[in-house]
Amino acid sequence: MKNIFFSCCLVAALSVTSAFAQEITNLSLLQQGGYTLIFRHASAPGGIPPTGTGNDTGGALDSLWWMRCDANYSRQLSIIGRNEAMNIGRTFKRLNIKISRIAASEFCRCYETAVLMNTGLPVTISQGLTMTLYTNELRTRTIDSLARPMPPQGTNTVLVTHGIDFGDTLYNRIATLAWSDAAVYRNRTDARPEFIGFVRAATWGQQATSVAIQQQTASVSEITIAPNPANDRLSLCTPEKYSLRIINPLGQVVFDDESLQDARTLSIEDWANAAYTVILSNSKRTISQRFVKNP
Repeated sequence: MKNIFFSCCLVAALSVTSAFAQEITNLSLLQQGGYTLIFRHASAPGGIPPTGTGNDTGGALDSLWWMRCDANYSRQLSIIGRNEAMNIGRTFKRLNIKISRIAASEFCRCYETAVLMNTGLPVTISQGLTMTLYTNELRTRTIDSLARPMPPQGTNTVLVTHGIDFGDTLYNRIATLAWSDAAVYRNRTDARPEFIGFVRAATWGQQATSVAIQQQTASVSEITIAPNPANDRLSLCTPEKYSLRIINPLGQVVFDDESLQDARTLSIEDWANAAYTVILSNSKRTISQRFVKNP
C-alpha cells in the first residue's frame, strides 16, 4: 500500500511539475520568431446592455448576428478586455516580437482583440476560427492550415479565437485558455507545430509598461471624437501628433493618417452603418475609442 501511495504521489507531483513547466513567463524566446500564438479573445463578460457587454443571441445564419459589434446581438469586449488587447500589442512592440500574420474569428470580440493589438497588419477574418457556427471538421482543417506554415524568418503568426474544442489533440489545449491567454506552438518545417506552453493574460499585462497605461488614461480626456453616434461627418481633435487608423467591423482599415494633429473632420456619409474602432498611436501611447455610424 505504501508503494502504491508513493507511486500515486509521484505521478501527481510530476503532473503538477509538468503543468508549471508549460507556463511561459520569459517572452524573449518569441523574439527569434518561428512561433504561432493562438489567443483566446480578451475579456468579454457579457450581461444585458447598457451596463453589460451583451449576450450571444443566436439566430439565422443569414443575419450574421455574431459579426455585429453591437451588444444587443453578441458579447463585446469590456473596457478591461480592450486594455488587455492593447497591452498584448504594447508587449509585442516593447520586446520587439515581430508579427507577420494575424487572423481572427468572425466574432466581433475576436477581431476587435486582433485589431487592438495594433500590429499594423490587416486582420484576416476566418470562419475556421469561429466557434459553434461551423463544423468541427472545418475548424480543425483551418486552424492547422493557419498554424502550420513556417512564418517568415524572425517573425511569428498570431491567431485569435475562442476557448473551444477543435476536435484535434494538438490544438485542444486552446479549450483551456482564459481570456487573453495564448497557447504557443513552435513551427517546424514539413511537420505539424509543436506545443510549447501557455502565456497567461497576467504575463502580457506585466510586460506592458505601467507608464504607457498611465499616459493613456491621462490622455483619453484630451481627445475628442464627435458626434457619437455620427451621421455624415466625424470630428477628431487631438492635443499632439498621432497616427490614426479607423477599423470597420470586418477588421479592415477604412481610413488612416500618419500625422493627425489638432482638429480634423472626416466625411463618413458613404460608410456602412456599423461600430468603428479608432486607434490613435504615437511613441508615447496607444489610445482606442469607438464610434457608431448611424443613418
